[in-house]
Amino acid sequence: MVRAVGIGIILGLLYTACGCQSESRSPSRIPAEPVTVDLRLRFSPGQDGTYKAVVEQGKSVSWHGPESTKPEGFEDGRTDNWTEMTFEQEVLSVDPAGDAVIRITITALKYFNHIHNKVGVDFDSARQADQDNPLAKLIGQSYQIRLSRRGDVLGIVEAAQARSAVVASSPAYPIVERMLSDDGIRERHTVAALAAVTADQVRPGQSWSSEKSFSFSWMGSKSFERVYTLGDIAAGDGGWLAVIEMKAIPAVGHAQQGLPAMGPFAGAFDNSSTYDGHCVFELAGGRIRECTEQMRSEWVMMDPEAVQDGAVPRAVKMAANWSRRLDLVK
Repeated sequence: MVRAVGIGIILGLLYTACGCQSESRSPSRIPAEPVTVDLRLRFSPGQDGTYKAVVEQGKSVSWHGPESTKPEGFEDGRTDNWTEMTFEQEVLSVDPAGDAVIRITITALKYFNHIHNKVGVDFDSARQADQDNPLAKLIGQSYQIRLSRRGDVLGIVEAAQARSAVVASSPAYPIVERMLSDDGIRERHTVAALAAVTADQVRPGQSWSSEKSFSFSWMGSKSFERVYTLGDIAAGDGGWLAVIEMKAIPAVGHAQQGLPAMGPFAGAFDNSSTYDGHCVFELAGGRIRECTEQMRSEWVMMDPEAVQDGAVPRAVKMAANWSRRLDLVK
């Protein structure tokens, strides 16, 4: 029964660190005859642009049922964090393969988190009141990455100066450390929809895939096969746009790859997940207009006594979410 689950365990699952780890104008279609397109990024020295990247992840636990039947001491809760970084990128050099060294300069930053239902940090670099916040020191800082034509971050060329902008003794340092870690930078700048493409030319209706895993602490881990499909090739501002849709399915053989498929308590819950995405690629400019992916996984444990007695259903629901968005500003 639900009451048999220790409240401390449920709250512990919520409060441990989360490891899960724009609308485009509706375009007119080109003629129906088959076409193929090149979905590789195109770089040239001195090329620049401004993008906004948003990454959000969190988890929650909630009671579903009459308030009078809620287990004693149980409290709905949420822990999450949300980062919005606006940056200018400038191509410094391009190698013979077409891959580029790019300088990323942070021009605006927002960061918000909840810890145990309470607001921990609420920072906006555009607010005058936040100019003394240590996170404000990141504005104007730069780092360099090597980005492939496929949208893969091949390496972090230089990030030491930006990482040292906030001193280690500052309460904001752990946030900066995560934000500018190698993994944090890769997550922000990798274009997953392009990175798995192997063909030089792609035809509408053609699909390709890649795998992504999430860890959910004591609820184990889950791996998805992200299936990308090239849909419409459509006319928009600036020329032809390729629209890529993504639908993810549970990956096969995940447990054999060294990550546990289920945690010690996952078997007591019914689990469901959704994971999808969307990307718009500008063919003439060889650049991303927008890309977004979002995942949500839920675990529900019903009180069997309520089910058997025909009473109002009672259940504990846990949820984890992750999303990532990249938009061209100009």
